[in-house]
Amino acid sequence: MSNAPIPAATHSSLFVPLASTSAKITEEPIVWLHRWNPALMSFRLRRDPGYIFAPGQFARIGLIKENGESLWRAYSIVSAPHQPFMEFFLLVVPIGEFSRRVGTLNIGDTMLVEQMPQGFLTIDRFKQPGREQDLWLISTGTGLAPYVSMLRDEAIWKRFENIIVVLSVRERHDLGYTEELEQLAADHVREGMAKFHFVKTLTRDTLHGALHGRINTLVESGELEAAAGVTLSDTRSRFMLCGNPEMVETMRKLLKSRGFRMNRKLEPGHIIVENYW
Repeated sequence: MSNAPIPAATHSSLFVPLASTSAKITEEPIVWLHRWNPALMSFRLRRDPGYIFAPGQFARIGLIKENGESLWRAYSIVSAPHQPFMEFFLLVVPIGEFSRRVGTLNIGDTMLVEQMPQGFLTIDRFKQPGREQDLWLISTGTGLAPYVSMLRDEAIWKRFENIIVVLSVRERHDLGYTEELEQLAADHVREGMAKFHFVKTLTRDTLHGALHGRINTLVESGELEAAAGVTLSDTRSRFMLCGNPEMVETMRKLLKSRGFRMNRKLEPGHIIVENYW
């Protein structure tokens, strides 16, 4: 997967007249907004108390166009299920009809939310019992979003022995949530909780403490395992892949060539992916 400047947490896009869907829709205000750089932002919408989701799922959010049509996109939810807001992490693309509009919004502006979460990038899909497992959360860009949701939820810290977050971006200013992830790791340093390993890699920049290069190249060279301090193992390793489709496909092929299997409902395996745009 290349690190092209595309909103990696965007799952789909379609125009839907507001009255054409039977799903419950609410209109929610923006209650918080943060800009990581001029093109990268996070924001929170008020969360309807009836909106129930699992960490790793995504939501469809919408805007009303000037002609009265509703414009929808699906984004991974960054917030945890217990938090009273819905948080999203997206890249504002100048030619993107939806993200361009979102980039102009401010606190108090409202968006539509379809009250039906979707997606299967959830840890409960790994059915094997016991904590003798290492969870590799591999992402590019805003593909980090569902992993932040998981890490804000206590369940994942009790489920695995090691959690390794791998994030690849182009340049250092494309990094988001790094301070929060490092603080979450510090908060969970106690018996019975997973050990946390955070590996950042840049493809067009350098940063002290970060690797340089694409994720698949770092796997092939052994640099990723060395940086994480965790070895890939067919008995212990479980993988989630989220982000740019090229990375997802390249890593899926690479892992399968090493004997790791896709995780399926009737055939437990090692790899779960979320398909984006």
